[in-house]
Amino acid sequence: MASAATASAGGLRASRYETETVRVAVSGVVLVIAAWLLFFVVDPGVIQNWLGYGQRSDARVPAFFARFALLLAVIVSGFTLVTSTAYYKRNRIRLAPWMFVSIGLIFFAVYVILPIFQSFSYSFTRWDGLRDINGVWTGEWVGLQNYRRLLDDPNFYTSLWNNLLWLVLYMLAVPVGLGIALFLNQTVTGIRIYKSLFFFPFVISQVVVGLIFTWAYNPEFGLVGEIWGWFFCEETTNIMGNPTTVCSVDPPNILGNPDVATYGIIAAGLWPQIAYCMILYLTGLNNVSPDQIEAGRLDGAKGWKMLRHVILPQLAPATFLAVVVTVIGALRSFDMIATMTQGGPFGSTNVLAYYMYDQAVGEGVGRYGYGSAIAVVLFAIMLVYISYFLWRMWQDEREAR
Repeated sequence: MASAATASAGGLRASRYETETVRVAVSGVVLVIAAWLLFFVVDPGVIQNWLGYGQRSDARVPAFFARFALLLAVIVSGFTLVTSTAYYKRNRIRLAPWMFVSIGLIFFAVYVILPIFQSFSYSFTRWDGLRDINGVWTGEWVGLQNYRRLLDDPNFYTSLWNNLLWLVLYMLAVPVGLGIALFLNQTVTGIRIYKSLFFFPFVISQVVVGLIFTWAYNPEFGLVGEIWGWFFCEETTNIMGNPTTVCSVDPPNILGNPDVATYGIIAAGLWPQIAYCMILYLTGLNNVSPDQIEAGRLDGAKGWKMLRHVILPQLAPATFLAVVVTVIGALRSFDMIATMTQGGPFGSTNVLAYYMYDQAVGEGVGRYGYGSAIAVVLFAIMLVYISYFLWRMWQDEREAR
């Protein structure tokens, strides 16, 4: 009887790891049909004919929902097919994590990796970003002409210089964020209110931050103009008997001056970036070992020595992350420029990201190939830093082992 029970249990285990033929067959058929409809059949023109719309544009929304439903059918049937095979059942622990991240990897490949290679290819062409009435690409292969044009473009060098300014001055967010975090890392009454006030800029949209500082910089009714009036302006009465304001020195027009506009935008961007670095350091300070602090006090360390030799070494992971995020934010700065100056005055506040957008699709320029060349240069700059960042992470992982 024992041997019979053992054989029965073995048979159940074996059957549990067998391929479910029916589910695999049904899922495979659904996958093939849904994928065929998604990629080769369903489009606004087909939906227009099926539903009887008078114009092709009216069928775009129904076509989107139809494609979305087909995409879900492809994903579900694909998962069902894979999880019904004997190979997956026998290697579930090893394969299950990859099943969960596979959708994210696919979307990342389609919407990030593929456009990167498309930008490389477009950078060797002259194209306005449009196709003809039949959907045929209208670009022209020009080789390295766009890159040669970059070398003679003063606006490109201005954008590159502004990116370097962003990169250098944006790094002020790291020490300032550390200082604020040290100030807020106290157990006093009402400290949570102060933390909330300092955290507030981080939760505001970059567009809103740009609008706030645009209004603040306005020389007529902004905060800068009001403060300027306290020192250099006075209210008088003109010959008509109406009150007026006379200034010995006109208030500065920060965003209208090509020499200082970039610095004004960087100052606006630093406001939320400092808040983000502060959050990273506050989290790191919560993990600082109190035993090491006490040992430092016993050895006579206090003030700057305590900070330099005891606290900062323990904040190295937070510092590394703050520097990484700040550098990436400086290199990809776009929304603040788009909100506050649109690259002006006279292109003096352009950075590579905004100049790329402006050349490709902004202001009706339509130089898609030239904009792609700028994008490739920006990608190459970021690739150098990202490679160093990944190398540092790999080194830290090796040391942790």
